[in-house]
Amino acid sequence: MIKALRAAHRTARIAKYQKEFGARYQVEVPSHRERVPIMIPETLSLRDNYDETVAVLETMRELVLGQRTPVFLYFNQLKHLEPAAALLLVAEVFRCRQLRIWRHEASITGNYPVDSAIFFQLREMGFFHVLGLTAMEEVTDKRPQGERPYYVHFRTMNSVHPELAARFCDLIAQGAFEMTPLAKNRMVAALKEAMGNAHEHAYVMKSEYDYMPRRWWLAGYVNPAHKEMMVLILDQGVGIPRTLPPTAFEMLTAILNASWGPTDGNMIAAATELHRTSTEQRGRGRGFQDMKRFIDTCDDGELRVCSNRGAYTYTKEHQTIADFPSSIGGTLVQWRVRHEGAALEIVDE
Repeated sequence: MIKALRAAHRTARIAKYQKEFGARYQVEVPSHRERVPIMIPETLSLRDNYDETVAVLETMRELVLGQRTPVFLYFNQLKHLEPAAALLLVAEVFRCRQLRIWRHEASITGNYPVDSAIFFQLREMGFFHVLGLTAMEEVTDKRPQGERPYYVHFRTMNSVHPELAARFCDLIAQGAFEMTPLAKNRMVAALKEAMGNAHEHAYVMKSEYDYMPRRWWLAGYVNPAHKEMMVLILDQGVGIPRTLPPTAFEMLTAILNASWGPTDGNMIAAATELHRTSTEQRGRGRGFQDMKRFIDTCDDGELRVCSNRGAYTYTKEHQTIADFPSSIGGTLVQWRVRHEGAALEIVDE
């Protein structure tokens, strides 16, 4: 009896919220769904709209994983989609759908974006398959074919796949810029280490929400017109700041002569220097150093690492460290390289 009353009260609360949501956003919310509606913001981006982007992810996690409440994602307002934010979103949708079932149905579903460019971008990335929607392949992609990036499908694994790193580098060599054999080997090695870090170090302790051990994600694009590539690797683990030993951080700050406090941003920055210093933790740091060497050598590039509440960005010109009030719930490595002219060459150490 008490359980039935609680269920009825929950249904009534959801129905009230659905009605308020529909009036606020001018959308139709079918009351029979009993799903909490969530509106994806106009700009989904860690760089340009961090707080709103992370708030959407936190709401999804709390409702589905924490409260076991199903949700419906509305993409009506989405007009600007950053690849990094897209990867965070698809990984969260995947986790929630895998770990929570609601009345024999998926815990998360949603609608199609209204904006055609966003629709085709998400279709190209393979997002609709993860969300449980048909990809609508019969709809012709009318975007200009010259200037835009070409996205690879999201990939998710629970073990390291060296051949995936090699295939992605082959795609870069064919669709973005040429590399010398040594440079290509260095790129493959950097990607393999990033995969290994996500697989081996991210889930060494319990996190706030249920997770899939050793699970990591890969996304990216090549842009032939701009001679550019981007690769993103994500895990939903406890984050670099919680896995970097305090002694290693203290030693690094001393070696680098940095007056850093142990904020998430500073811990990430320190982790990227591990291999360059005498600490050299086994299996960590070399990949970040290789990524930085590509950026130093190419025409233009950027390494951005977000983990928990911190972010570290490296370019030829400068390094920046930032801290935020909310956490992305894991670690995201974003590596972008643009190079024109002769084959990109990396001199071995």
